[in-house]
Amino acid sequence: MSDFSPELGLKCPLSPAEEAEFQKQWDHLTFGTVEITPRDEFALMLRNSIKTHTPLRIKCGIDPTGHEVHLGHLVPYRKMRQFEDFGHKGVVVIGDYTAQIGDPTGKNESRPALSAEQVKANAQNYMDQIFTVLDPQKTEVRWQSEWFAKISLHDVLHWASETTLAKLLSHETFAQRLQTGSSLGLHEFFYPVLQGMDSVFIQADVELGGSDQKFNVLMGRDYQKNRKMRPQVAMLLPIITGTDGQQKMSKSLHNYIAIQDRPQEQFGKVMSIPDRLMLEYYQYLTNLTAAEFASLAQKIQSGTLHPNEAKKQLATQIVQLFYGPQIAQQAREEFERIFAQKALPSEIPVYAYTENEGIVDALFNAQIVASKSEARRLIKQNAVSIENQKITQEDLRLSTAFNDQVVKAGKRKFLRLKLKS
Repeated sequence: MSDFSPELGLKCPLSPAEEAEFQKQWDHLTFGTVEITPRDEFALMLRNSIKTHTPLRIKCGIDPTGHEVHLGHLVPYRKMRQFEDFGHKGVVVIGDYTAQIGDPTGKNESRPALSAEQVKANAQNYMDQIFTVLDPQKTEVRWQSEWFAKISLHDVLHWASETTLAKLLSHETFAQRLQTGSSLGLHEFFYPVLQGMDSVFIQADVELGGSDQKFNVLMGRDYQKNRKMRPQVAMLLPIITGTDGQQKMSKSLHNYIAIQDRPQEQFGKVMSIPDRLMLEYYQYLTNLTAAEFASLAQKIQSGTLHPNEAKKQLATQIVQLFYGPQIAQQAREEFERIFAQKALPSEIPVYAYTENEGIVDALFNAQIVASKSEARRLIKQNAVSIENQKITQEDLRLSTAFNDQVVKAGKRKFLRLKLKS
């Protein structure tokens, strides 16, 4: 049974075939969302789209402030792909202007400004990764500079007059930063203004965003209403919990799974999550339908499907999204070989070390740790070994005796040492 007002059927009657198509799209597109505002407007918008064969324009923006995309970033783009598969138009807005402000959501201080060159390079990298999920043939890519580079100060002041300081200060992050005495730049108030204006320029019907983006997305509705446009619907998606099971997935917290991680690394990271996170990951990071998810949840909760096997299937599905079924199966077999049979990986990266090089430097230079402090932390935790012998000295120096030996750091990272000739 659909969860919207039955009167909508009278406002936009459909043929039996169209009604079936509407129900199919509605069930699929609403599954896995946190909030759809307003829900009835979305239902009517979708019915009209089916009746008139007019694709909806589905907006999602990115601020290219970095170069790596993780699974949490992909949640709204996976929803956009679902829209695209039903014939709607995905519109990715690259925030080359807002990236230089920095989204204030969840921040306790201003973000350092990026140069235009940095933003452009990051954007290209981002899109290469996002297109592992989106269909390039059905996706429209737009840059904010297409319109903001042409506007005048008069335009900016006019937009600013359409909202109030009281409303902007109701933004939770702005309010918190004022209460704690944290810095709050005047330019940051323009972030939701610019994001809202994006919706006007691209004529968005639906805007996708994380649940923490509600304030910004609703600004788009306001600006569209002021211009007598049909206001967009806000479709909010969940913020995925990181692999630590405690905080949201974040690069800064080192609890993320990057889509450019090697298949074996992706598989191992999924296997490391707490069992209680499995259903969250299944719901938001795989292609399961609502019915398939309900069946899987019942099997896990009843014990019919063992948690370890359920997690292996989850890891396989996630790797398959980016690398295909064959490599995903190989990643599973490799994991089982290493952890069940205590064997070494079939392929181990080689690091050419210099005689007397420190183990901490070697781990960092080989890029199997993010920092030297992480290398020291792993050593203190007895999580680094060479040929199965635990390393306890942070100041260990590599001699000729270590040539061709295998280093293991943590549970999943291996390195073969080769002395430089």
